[in-house]
Amino acid sequence: MREADCRPRPPHPGDGGAWTYGHCWWWCGHRYTLVLWLGTVSSAGRHAPVYACRTCLAQLHHAVMDYSEALLDAPCDISGLRVPLYVAATAGSPPPSPVRHRPTRHRRPRSALGRLWHHLTAGRIRPAP
Repeated sequence: MREADCRPRPPHPGDGGAWTYGHCWWWCGHRYTLVLWLGTVSSAGRHAPVYACRTCLAQLHHAVMDYSEALLDAPCDISGLRVPLYVAATAGSPPPSPVRHRPTRHRRPRSALGRLWHHLTAGRIRPAP
């Protein structure tokens, strides 16, 4: 079996999920199609269900895969602890300085967020304070 066949696949109609017809909330322009409920989002005390179509779910899936790989490639601070990709706003300016970037073999990112995380973990960009 090829390596690609062992990787987790994004959700798709017919996979046993509770697919329904409705509008996608994500990148496709809110088209009306088969969508899968992702969960509930809250904003200003209001709640709403969030749905995504197969195409948008694939993009989200790839971003999740890129994030998990970026965590493995995250640089270390001088104490040897990995620098997190996200730091609470009250924690100060990320990342702690100085940062030691490790030479690693990076898999080609699958998503736009993955490309940003790749540049961050490779030391090509530094987050704004």
